[in-house]
Amino acid sequence: MIYKIIFLMLLVFSSVKAGMQEIRIGTIDKFYANEINKDELKGILDDIQETFKTQLGYDVFKYSAVGKPIDILYVAPLKLEKRIALKTKKLQIKKNKIDDLQMEFPDKQKRIEEYKENLTKFADHIHQMTKSLNSYIKNANKRRDFTTAEYKNVQMFVSRKQNRIDREIVNLRKERRILRRLIDDYNKKIYKLNRLVYEYNNLTNQIRKMSTNIVKVKGKTFGLQEVSLKTYYKDGKKVKEKSVKNSMTKIEIYGFENKQQLKAVLAHEIAHLVGLPHINVEGALMNPILQSNQIENLALTKEDIRNFNENF
Repeated sequence: MIYKIIFLMLLVFSSVKAGMQEIRIGTIDKFYANEINKDELKGILDDIQETFKTQLGYDVFKYSAVGKPIDILYVAPLKLEKRIALKTKKLQIKKNKIDDLQMEFPDKQKRIEEYKENLTKFADHIHQMTKSLNSYIKNANKRRDFTTAEYKNVQMFVSRKQNRIDREIVNLRKERRILRRLIDDYNKKIYKLNRLVYEYNNLTNQIRKMSTNIVKVKGKTFGLQEVSLKTYYKDGKKVKEKSVKNSMTKIEIYGFENKQQLKAVLAHEIAHLVGLPHINVEGALMNPILQSNQIENLALTKEDIRNFNENF
């Protein structure tokens, strides 16, 4: 069985109540020079802006040279990630070996079956030769009037036939040894395949267990929070008021596997930037765990739209 390896990817932010935000492209680490440039990133942001406006009916952010920066930073993989990557590479190697072995079996099976069929025919041929010779000898033994010359001719005929049968039996034994070698080789391949499958499944279980202990943060939205307390008297009673002011500062992206994934992560973080909290709804953009359907096709769910309308 082939298992798909999935890493838990959290999208982190500081919960705030905000509104329309201006954004800009900040730093793109040179590590990603061959994967994304500023023009491509601007195109992705335009797509996100259009998706939000189409489904919400209003703009939630705009691009500005003085906006909050979006930085794409390179973060070196953790030691555990490196171990998972190494085991995943070994897993692929074993899968390739399994696939190669499985491709050999149909031809080997066909050859063995053909060999068995030919040997059966060969053995039947020897049996018929032996049966024919025995019948000839039986009939010859019934005669009592052989001359010396005829008797010698019978002996020579029987000897020739017997020698031929003996040679054919020797050849049959050789062919049977070849068949045994073919079957032994086939069985060794089966054993090797079973061992590879066992090792493959063992590696898969190791990777699965290791993956449960790793959290990969793909992006984070940063904000500052100012809390002020105000005390005053109203109608002779002491009143305390607390106000919270949030000021978003930037978005950081820590890694992506492809542009579709980057787009989903950016959309999630921009939604945080304008004030949206997480929602625990499967498939939603604002689910704290990156959703595969959002990578395939970025779109707001009805729960995401409600989240925007309640918090934006």
